[in-house]
Amino acid sequence: MIQAITDTECQRLIADLLAYMSPKEKAGQLAMRSAPLPGDRGERERLAADIRKGMIGSIKGIRDREQADYFQNIAQTESRLGIPLLFPARTGTGIDTIFPTALAASSSWDMKAIETSEAVIAQEAERRGINWAFGPEIVLSDERRAPSDSCGQDTHLAARIAAARIRGLQQTDASGAFALLSCLDLSGIIASYRQDDKRTGPTGALDITLAAITEANVGAIAIDELGGEVQHAVDTAFRFLKGPGGFDGIWLSEWDDLARDLTGSGVTGLCDGISADLLATAIDQGRISAERLDSLVARVLRAKFRLGLLRAALSSSQAPQTNDLPTPIHNREAALELARRSPVLLRNEPQLLPLGIDSGDVLLVGPAASDRSAPLAGRAGIAASIIDGLEQLGVPHRYVSGLALRDGGAGPGDMIAADSMAIGMAIEAAKRAGTVVLVLAGTDKGELGEANEQLLYALSAANPRLALVTMGPRPIDPRISGKSLPCILHAGQLGTMSGHAIAELLAGETSPSGKLSLEICTPDGSTLLPFGHGLTYADFALTEFSIELGRDTIFAIAQLHNAGNCEGTETVQLYIARRTADGETRSRRMPLVDFQRIRLRPGERETLTFEIGREALGSHQPDGSFRIEAGTFDAFLGLSSERGIGGEITLSEQMARTMTVQGVHPTPTIGSFGTRRRA
Repeated sequence: MIQAITDTECQRLIADLLAYMSPKEKAGQLAMRSAPLPGDRGERERLAADIRKGMIGSIKGIRDREQADYFQNIAQTESRLGIPLLFPARTGTGIDTIFPTALAASSSWDMKAIETSEAVIAQEAERRGINWAFGPEIVLSDERRAPSDSCGQDTHLAARIAAARIRGLQQTDASGAFALLSCLDLSGIIASYRQDDKRTGPTGALDITLAAITEANVGAIAIDELGGEVQHAVDTAFRFLKGPGGFDGIWLSEWDDLARDLTGSGVTGLCDGISADLLATAIDQGRISAERLDSLVARVLRAKFRLGLLRAALSSSQAPQTNDLPTPIHNREAALELARRSPVLLRNEPQLLPLGIDSGDVLLVGPAASDRSAPLAGRAGIAASIIDGLEQLGVPHRYVSGLALRDGGAGPGDMIAADSMAIGMAIEAAKRAGTVVLVLAGTDKGELGEANEQLLYALSAANPRLALVTMGPRPIDPRISGKSLPCILHAGQLGTMSGHAIAELLAGETSPSGKLSLEICTPDGSTLLPFGHGLTYADFALTEFSIELGRDTIFAIAQLHNAGNCEGTETVQLYIARRTADGETRSRRMPLVDFQRIRLRPGERETLTFEIGREALGSHQPDGSFRIEAGTFDAFLGLSSERGIGGEITLSEQMARTMTVQGVHPTPTIGSFGTRRRA
C-alpha cells in the first residue's frame, strides 16, 4: 500500500536536495524554456543537452504526451539528480472537451459541477503530458464590461469558484499527490484596480487567495507586478502570506522580480523564462543571495514533491502513469451537466417556457440557432447547435434564419441588403406560429447589433408569444418601446454541449437554475435585473427568517418552500452589510457572504441554516490584518439580491472580541500547500 505523503517528509527531502545541488542546478529549477517546434531536431537536442546538465526546470508549449515523456525521461534518468520537469500550459475552458466559459459557468452557482468540469480538464491535460495548469484566472466584471473569462462581479462568489476550480484541477491520488498543479492567476483583478472598488483591490484579491489556499490548497499564485502605489498596496496586503507560516507554494511574482533584477528590464519569469547561466553568474557575483535562490528553488521542489514527481525520481523510475481517461462520452456528460446549470431564465411572464402542448407550432428563428461555433467563444471545434439539440429530443419545430448569410460566417452587425427579405420571410412564418423562439448572439458589451435588433423588433410585433434565447457572453434584457420582453433565457457560451443543454431547458427536460453573476443595468447605471436573479419552472418562497446567536457564532435560519408543480433547484443567498452612523448601509447592493443550492420536489419544504462567521462580519485591512467591529448589521436572505426577507444582527463588543481572538486572520495558519495546520 502506498503511504500518504507528509509535510515532514517533504521538508527533509527538499533540504537534502538543496544541500546536494550546485548553484547552476538550483538556477536550472527556475529556468523555463519553450518546447521545440515539430521537426526542429537541432533545438530538440540543445534542449535535451541542457536538461541533462540540470539547467531546465520546466518546459512550456509541450505538444503531446510523447514529447513530454521524452524530455521527462532525460531529466529523470540522464541528469545528475534526476529531478523531473514541470510542463505548464493554460487549460482555460478545456483541452479536448470544451466547457462553458468562466462567465457562463459563474451563473451556475454550482461548485460541484464546476469542480467536476475542471477534473475532466485535468485528466485531458494529463493525457497531453501537462502537469502544471496556468489557471484558474480570476477576473471580475463591472456594469460596463463583462468578458467571457470573468467570474461575475462578486468577490465571494469568485472566491468560491476559484476554490472549486482548483479542487477539480488538483485532485489527489491514493498517495495524496496531485495529478496537476494549479496556478491561481489574480493579475486581471489587480490590473483593474480602482480605489473606489474594494472588489478589484488588494484586499479583494487577498480574500480570493485565502479561499484558494485554505479550501483548495492551491499550488502556485500569479499576480503581475504593476509598480507604483498599486504594487505597494499589494505587497503590504500579502506580506503575511509570504512570511513564516504563510503560503509556501510557488509565487510566480517572485520569478518576475528575479528576472527584472537580472536583466534590468520588464521581462517576466512566467512568459520569458530565466537563463540558468545568467542566474548562476549573478550568484557568483553576489548580485543574488544564496538564501533568496534557495527559497525560490524550495518552492519549486515542493511543488514537484506534491505532484509525486520527486518520489519517482528518487526511485529511479518513470513518473507513475495514470489510468486511461474516462470515455469521451463521460467527459461530454460532465460538460452537459455544467451547461444545463449555467443558463439564467431572466423573464417568463406570461409563462412561455417550457415548450409544451399549449405552445402550438414552434418556430425557431435566428442564425445563432444553427451556429456550431459561437458557443465555443473563439475556440476551435464544433459544438452542438440548438437545432441539433431539439432534433435529438424529437421536439417538432420549423426553422428560418431570419437574416441573410454573411460572408466568412461573420456574425450579424450592420444590416445588409439581403436582410430585409430574410426578415420579411421570418415575419410571415411568425404570424402562423404558436410560439416563436428567437436565438441571438450579443457582444461582451451587451449589444445585439443593428441586424439582430431589427429582427427582434419585427418578430415581437408579428407574434407576442416570443421567447428570446441569448447566446452572447453577457446577459441582455432588451426593451421594445420601453417594455421588457415577456420571456428571456440567457444561455451564454456553453461549449461543446451547448445545443443539447439549451434544448433540454426549452423542452422542460431540465428546469433552469442559473442565477445572474452580475446585474443587468441601463446605460445610465439603473438596475434592470439584480445580481443573483434567476427564475425556475418551480415556484419557490422564503418564509420564517430568524437570527439566532450562539457563543461565538451567529445563525440565519429560514424556510424554503416549493409551492409550484415542478421539481426545481433554488439558490438562496445571504447578504450582510454594516450600518453606518446614519443608519444606512454603505453600498447599493449588500455584500454576498454565503449561498446554498437546494433542490425540492413540488410541495416540499426545507429548513435552511446559515452559519455566520467572522468572514461575513469582518474584513481585511490594507495591511492584510483582519478586523471585526461591534455594531449593527443588516442581514438579507433572498432568491436574489433584491427579492427576499431581511433581519438585523447586533454584534456586541464581547462577541466581536471573541470572534477576533480566534486568529489574526479568518483562516487556518497555512503550512505547505496540500497541508493545513491550525494555529
